[in-house]
Formats: sequence, structure tokens, C-alpha cells
Amino acid sequence: MLTAAGPVLLRFTSSPYIKRVGLIPLIIALAAGWVFVLLWTAVSIYAFTYNNYWSLVLAASTVAFASFLGYMTYGLVRDAYQEYVFEITDTEAVLFVHDKMRHRHSTYMILLDDVRYAEYYPYSDSSSIILHAPYYEMEVPLWPLGRHGQDVVDYLSGRGIRVVNVQSDDRIPEFKDAVR
Repeated sequence: MLTAAGPVLLRFTSSPYIKRVGLIPLIIALAAGWVFVLLWTAVSIYAFTYNNYWSLVLAASTVAFASFLGYMTYGLVRDAYQEYVFEITDTEAVLFVHDKMRHRHSTYMILLDDVRYAEYYPYSDSSSIILHAPYYEMEVPLWPLGRHGQDVVDYLSGRGIRVVNVQSDDRIPEFKDAVR
């Protein structure tokens, strides 16, 4: 494939969301949480005849927990409807994000010669890398790329870009000190 910047060296497309590491335990935990919301709502209604104040406190804490679960569930669904394509050419890195839920397309680009360093977050279910340049910081989610996320890190390291692994307590350089 040829782009305006030249031939695409690496092109990664996100894996289906069902292959995300830790997805099934997360779904089970959310389902258990919703069951507990239903149970505590029933207990709150039942307790109302015996102690109004305790029932209201229980109902309020249940609503707070349900709000948290709703936010987590929405995030899970939102992530399931996003598709990522990450391309690296000789001169630039381009991230295409297709949000199928909102029917939006976004394109993010950074010139590789301008990248001073990259922060690498290697956690298996939320791995990402943030490319730092004087004019822009681009976060590239690696978790949807599966095993190919490590290929991105290896390519950037091989190109001479300093990759700071935050899990191993590497020192994040001052931006003025981050010259390659």
C-alpha cells in the first residue's frame, strides 16, 4: 500500500473485541454486580416498612453502585464498537479510529523524526504507547492489536526512539533531555 508519505511498512488492524484479554472475567463481574444491584434494591424496598432511614441509605448506596456499573458497562460497549488501524511508514505513524457506535472516523498522525520518546504501558488488558513530540502527544492503544503490539514497540526501539517502560520504573525523561 502506498500513501502520500511513501510505502506503508507496518499496518496493524485491531482484533475482534471478543479476543480482548480479560474480557470474559470482566463481563462476569459486571453481570454479578447487576445481580447485586437488583438484590439490594429488593432489600431496600423490603426494609422500608421497618426502617425508612436505613432503607433510604441502602437505596442511595445501591444507586451510586449502579451508576458506577452503568459507567463501566457503557465503557465496555463503547470499546467493543471501536476499530483501530495503525500504520507506520518511513516518516510517520498514523492511527485511524472508526467509532461504529457514533459513526465517526478520526485520524491521528505524528512524524517519527519528531518523536523524542515513547511511554510504553505494557499491561496486557490495556496496553498502550504514547508518542511524545514537541507539538503533539499521540496515544496508540496496543491492546486491540493483540500480539502485534510488541511489534510496534520493537520497531520504534529499532528506529532509535527511546521507549520508556513505565512498569519497570524507567525514568521518564524531561522533554528537553529527550533528544534522540
